[in-house]
Amino acid sequence: MAAMFTWWLMIEAMGLMALPWTLRLFGAASAHGYPFAKILFVLVWTYFAWLAAFVIPMTTALYGVLALLVSIGVAGYIVDQDLRKWLASGGLRTILIHDGLFLIGFAFFAFQRSMVPDINGAEKFMDFAFLNSLLNAQSMPPPDPWMSGGTINYYYFGYLMFANLLRVFVEPAHVAYNLCVATIGGLAFSQTAAVAFALTRRWGYALLGGAMSAFLGNLDGAQQLYEKGTIRGIDVWRSSRVVGRGDTINEFPFFSTIHGDLHPHFIVLPVAIVFIAALCDERLFPSHRSEAQSRQSWVGMAFATFLLASIVGISTWELPLGAVALTLLGGRAIPLQPLFSRQRLIFAAQVAAALALTYVLFLPFYNTFQAPPSSPAFKVATSSLGQFLLVFGHFLFAAIALIAVRAWNSQPEDGESRHLLAAAAAGLGLVFALMAGNGVLPLLAILLGGAIFMAYRGDDEASRTGYLLIATATIALIACEVAFLRDSYGEKLYRMNTVFKLYFQAWTILAIVTPWCIFKVLTWPSLGTAVRAVYSAVLAALLAGTACYPIGVTQDRLAWGRPHTLDGNAYLAQHHSGDYGAIEWLRANAAKDAVILEASGNPYSYSSRFSSNTGLPTVMGWANHEGLWRGHDRVVGKRKTDVHRIYNSPTLDPVRRLLSEYGVRYILVGEIERKDHAAGLQKFESLPRVFQHNNTAIYEVR
Repeated sequence: MAAMFTWWLMIEAMGLMALPWTLRLFGAASAHGYPFAKILFVLVWTYFAWLAAFVIPMTTALYGVLALLVSIGVAGYIVDQDLRKWLASGGLRTILIHDGLFLIGFAFFAFQRSMVPDINGAEKFMDFAFLNSLLNAQSMPPPDPWMSGGTINYYYFGYLMFANLLRVFVEPAHVAYNLCVATIGGLAFSQTAAVAFALTRRWGYALLGGAMSAFLGNLDGAQQLYEKGTIRGIDVWRSSRVVGRGDTINEFPFFSTIHGDLHPHFIVLPVAIVFIAALCDERLFPSHRSEAQSRQSWVGMAFATFLLASIVGISTWELPLGAVALTLLGGRAIPLQPLFSRQRLIFAAQVAAALALTYVLFLPFYNTFQAPPSSPAFKVATSSLGQFLLVFGHFLFAAIALIAVRAWNSQPEDGESRHLLAAAAAGLGLVFALMAGNGVLPLLAILLGGAIFMAYRGDDEASRTGYLLIATATIALIACEVAFLRDSYGEKLYRMNTVFKLYFQAWTILAIVTPWCIFKVLTWPSLGTAVRAVYSAVLAALLAGTACYPIGVTQDRLAWGRPHTLDGNAYLAQHHSGDYGAIEWLRANAAKDAVILEASGNPYSYSSRFSSNTGLPTVMGWANHEGLWRGHDRVVGKRKTDVHRIYNSPTLDPVRRLLSEYGVRYILVGEIERKDHAAGLQKFESLPRVFQHNNTAIYEVR
């Protein structure tokens, strides 16, 4: 509890320090950016410290930039009269509301992590290895913990953001890891609620948006309840593998948070929400352009460019949809016709410059990063409509109902909207019949057309933002049906990563806009009583269905009766005490750049636990992952073979050259090494043994 409180206090302080400059960026509808101040402080701090660390020591850069940002924040409270006026006229209450929302989300997910805190399983070893390596790093680019002598060839900027927090945090990394996960969940809840409130000006709808983003699941939980007749024993994994039943991944924030992999697609979530919030903000991107607003739009574009560059730096999969969102939402004030107006050409130039700067702002990263081979490809998918609706049905119901209600009730003189709706319905029915149940693509195409039509022809300009959010998310979902990024996962899993990343992004945008859709329908004055009742009943049933998964998961975990702790290494102390002791010894005694040798085993296993838990570089960690990151470089296989040779050799003399070549300082012999390399371990007894507990020993190479 003390660690959780200290961490929360640190995050709160950073948010307050960022308020003086978010006040100048965001408008009043967005609470002047305070809901986003916490992650913005961490982002700005990390970015400038990261740049500086290419030329000066990381510690100097980190604390220097931190001191500068705190000084700017304190000065803002002293000299900024507008800030003091805002605080005196209700700003303090606004701060307390948004901080309260963050605390609720943060505490809820810290509780979830405390039930299953183990930093083990799936890809947690990878995430923890990067986090610890960045925590140890004294310069940029950072050392690769799983390939000694190299630098990380992966998207490490998001890990760096949290590693920097760990540097100023008083608790160990194996506790802070779970607090990082809980922080992302808490920010997803509070920030989504803030954007939904800016769209609806109703707290009930805002809280629904936050819940849809972070607390609720998809409808597979309801299907499992129907199949088994009970919510107990819910299959946690199944609900994240619905479309294709294992051929794709459809994670959603609640699953990602309780699962606990601190991966780039998850780390980027709060920054991506800020990006969408900035694009929706009327001060940064006004819906009506005057000359003054046109000048302000350059400020908005500069800010959005930095955010876009950052989210791409954290997770490169954000670029396509980020560019779409910037184009649609950032240019919403420009009339659709004429297509090549002066305004549109200027905006197109701004977008082009923003995309170029997305690369330039993170050039130090791209200069040292070698992307694995991949290429875009096109293929019409055969997604099951039923499976697709299990994932997105509750969102799509709200969007489709809004467009249908508004189109039907808008009455231009030529009846254009009703004709459009009738044609869409007929076309949808025809295509559904022709495709014999494979209706995902036509459904999305009609939804996209309806959203664009309503944004520019069928509704007021103030509603354009909401419709364009629908369009943005729909484009992401359509892309999954017609295109994919060809990678190394093979033909059967050809679109696994594409669906994984774009579905996750679409979920976030739909969670923001769905409360607005519901609000617009329920407040439409001419909506009949019967229609309103049916709509409300269906909506309530869908929301209840999305609650099945989180309720079932939480209930099952509570029933396990495990002691609650945030210590991600508690399982080591209990079940692997020898390895745990060795890890603690290395943390306390080894230099931060000391190379260790441990067995190179299979991915997603207990292998590479020493490098993961200390951040110390090993000769070769999970070779499968290093091969994917490095385009199957032959050196990966050679290193794995060399590790096996060192452990399996009956005598030490033949492998001394390899130990020297890789600069190995400590040789680890623990559970895995004794199991996989038992025949060759006796030779290490000729070296000084610096640690021994149970069956785990550390030998020093001098």
